[in-house]
Amino acid sequence: SRVMLAEIRLQEKFDILLIPVPRALSSDCGMVIRFDQNDQDEIVLLLTQLGLKPFTIYAPQSDGEGFVEVGEFS
Repeated sequence: SRVMLAEIRLQEKFDILLIPVPRALSSDCGMVIRFDQNDQDEIVLLLTQLGLKPFTIYAPQSDGEGFVEVGEFS
């Protein structure tokens, strides 16, 4: 799957964690990749080079109550 390929390639360079999709984002089953915000630009570049678009990046809201979309890449 796309998430598994991304996980394998990103683990080679970044400290990431594969986790279930938070319920605040979707009620569907699935997995997301959690990473340090400082790595975002490099991660977007690598995922793009791997042909893994489309994807969306979310960040936790400052109040800890949900997430905010920070980028959609298609």
